[in-house]
Amino acid sequence: MPKFYFQLLDRDGVGATETGYEFASIDAAKAEARRVLAEMAAEGLPAEPLNMLSVELFDESRQPLAEIRLILEEIPK
Repeated sequence: MPKFYFQLLDRDGVGATETGYEFASIDAAKAEARRVLAEMAAEGLPAEPLNMLSVELFDESRQPLAEIRLILEEIPK
């Protein structure tokens, strides 16, 4: 099975993982990235100035494949 790596961006900044995780497919790795993002949001919503949480997905060669983002946007009325 191929290995994938995640890089997290939360209220505390960027945190890269050195641990590779095996998934059957890129779709399975993306599903895990979404689950991780939901856990991050449950621990606290993003704050200004960034207002964003993200999980970036990399392949075994550390080439970026996708980024899953949660953006908190305030729309004045």
